[in-house]
Amino acid sequence: MQRRTLACPVSRLSPRAPRRRARRSPAAAPLGAALSALSMLSMLLALLSPGSALADPSAASSADRAERDEGARPPAAGTALFSAGVDLEIAGRTLSYSDLLSDNLRTYEVLGVPMPSLRGELYPFARSAVPVLRDLGVELSYARALGLDSEGAGGASVSTSWSRLHAGLRGRYRLAGQDGPVLFAGGGLRWTDFDIESTGDPSRDAASVSYVALRVGVDGRLPVGPVALEAGGGVQAPLSMGALASHFRAPSAGGVDLRVAVAAPFAPGLEARAGASYARFFYDFDSEPEDTYIAGGALDQLFSVHLGVAYHGE
Repeated sequence: MQRRTLACPVSRLSPRAPRRRARRSPAAAPLGAALSALSMLSMLLALLSPGSALADPSAASSADRAERDEGARPPAAGTALFSAGVDLEIAGRTLSYSDLLSDNLRTYEVLGVPMPSLRGELYPFARSAVPVLRDLGVELSYARALGLDSEGAGGASVSTSWSRLHAGLRGRYRLAGQDGPVLFAGGGLRWTDFDIESTGDPSRDAASVSYVALRVGVDGRLPVGPVALEAGGGVQAPLSMGALASHFRAPSAGGVDLRVAVAAPFAPGLEARAGASYARFFYDFDSEPEDTYIAGGALDQLFSVHLGVAYHGE
């Protein structure tokens, strides 16, 4: 079993410093009055000038409607020069074994782990006239769990870290113009590290993993009215697996991941986001009866729900 401890910082308010009032010199009063009068006169002239809100109310209402419409439309992710976002994930993990014949291995489970994440995309040639170049970019994301501990022997708390890093190339293809559906495809390296401080008990330490995997994936974005729906998935081929695989003979593993999200604009270029993600790594072991650890395979599942905000810059 797993125990999670969250460290909650306590903020202290420092005493409020006494305020100082600025003093005006007697000579500054007439100058201030004159400047105020000039300012009021210029504002009145601006209001009465052609094209102003007062002179042409229809122009003002049209501008207001245009501004509202701009803020209500999903940002143009299919043509953006860059995108950046921050999310708060609530994550979990389960590790189980199949055909387990030895009693010296433990399953693992943790739920409700806060995990802030950052992500960004950059299309450096987005303003290029070359179609292929303008839709080729790079992507980077990072996430790290906060306040995560595991339960060691006798119920002792064991320090545990969980982080994820992804870097790769990303391409996009617009299916129906700037505001239509967009398909994305990409490939790169993804590092997922779940490290439990060594307890000297291999049955507990086996839950530590460090996946460095080649990932290839596709996803799409579909505008639906004032929001946009997103869905995607990928395949991961681990190049290294960490402590878990080292306990078994001839281990092999593969991975897949899925994600869904909905994005709702609330200001030009800005959108609020909510979604979920799921990844699973499946192992196959070639265990023999004389081995210390005997199992046919293992299933490692990592999942999260998230809320966040993103900005698409033109």
